[in-house]
Amino acid sequence: MGKADRKRWDGNVKSLEIINKSKNDITKEDMQFLKENYTSSGGLLPNSFANGAFHTPPAVAKFIWDVLKPRLPEKAKILEPSAGSGVFLEHSPEDSKVTAIELDSTSAKVTDLLYDAEVIEGDAFNHKRRNYYDAVIGNPPFGISVEWEDDGEEWQAVNKTKGKRKGKSEVAFIEHAIKSVKPGGYIAFVLPMGLAYGNYAKKLRKYMLDTVWQVATIMLPAETFQHVGTSVATQILILRKATPNARLIEPVTKKWGSNFRRGGWDDITNYDATFLEGQTPAYFAKINDIGWDKKGRMTDLGEDGETQLDELVRDFLDDNLMRENLYPHIPSWHGIKECDAFFFSHGNDTCDGYRDASLTFRDGVYRWNELTLGAGDEATWNGEEVSTFDFDWQDQIVDEYIHSLENNKKFAG
Repeated sequence: MGKADRKRWDGNVKSLEIINKSKNDITKEDMQFLKENYTSSGGLLPNSFANGAFHTPPAVAKFIWDVLKPRLPEKAKILEPSAGSGVFLEHSPEDSKVTAIELDSTSAKVTDLLYDAEVIEGDAFNHKRRNYYDAVIGNPPFGISVEWEDDGEEWQAVNKTKGKRKGKSEVAFIEHAIKSVKPGGYIAFVLPMGLAYGNYAKKLRKYMLDTVWQVATIMLPAETFQHVGTSVATQILILRKATPNARLIEPVTKKWGSNFRRGGWDDITNYDATFLEGQTPAYFAKINDIGWDKKGRMTDLGEDGETQLDELVRDFLDDNLMRENLYPHIPSWHGIKECDAFFFSHGNDTCDGYRDASLTFRDGVYRWNELTLGAGDEATWNGEEVSTFDFDWQDQIVDEYIHSLENNKKFAG
């Protein structure tokens, strides 16, 4: 065990001593120690013993909240289905009502001590609030198998075997999140890269195509989880649950081609491509400098003291100016001919979007769009023409659904 791992181990041991104290004996210094030093056992023990959990860097959790907060209503209902020690709760909206679920008893106790939340020690898959939360956030465990008793509920991406539901943890947590969040609500997870192409996630990708809009996919460098002893490749996936009135439709921009390779233009409909009404061009970004290197040494910040994550937040707070004006490149999924993979980047950094971004944003975050419904061409919705670059279209679809629910309640009453 190296010095860094030994320090983490000692920090976790002392944290255990603190949570075993009487609540009246726990000091402010103890609470601060827990915040700064408790990281659970991810990276210290084999993955199966640590339940596939890795402590999320606070900078990553803060970034996700910086993006989501402006999109949430007042007194938002939040679910963190794999809370760990509560890193994501640190930056949650002050007026929100947070439900935090954690299987590990020590981590659950730490979260309960540190944060004002409904903390549930137990299995997230026994949590049955459906279409309820305004947002579901977190860094769910991945790379392990999960199972729970089947109670008759339909699951699209998790198999049923001998009276139990069984599947990969990351697949199960995403489907659980989609079930838990209300239509129009958001999901933001830190996830492994394998979801983009693994056969184990094929049913999940199809389920996502049918039920959620892609908001952003942000690839993180290998150093992101250096502090917990792993260099596994990860990404932040931000989704929005589509409302039932959003239909799958064919793209209105039919042809696209590469700016870097010779050849003709393909017809996107040859790939059976369909997307939910309101889907904007798929947004991708790649962080090249997370703020520290593979040895944990802080890297140089920009002149304004910001990290690349800080820089990227502005893309979501500038009235979509950046995202609307990024060129909609040929979809990187066209090489594997599976439209439901559009949520993720493909091609190992050789796709058109990545290559263009590496030239356009040499000193910062690479970001690019990939074509979905159209390159500004108009689609027909409710008898009217709407631009496929209109980022308000999605909100209009959600508003229409909410108003229909309100009207149904009035007639029922």
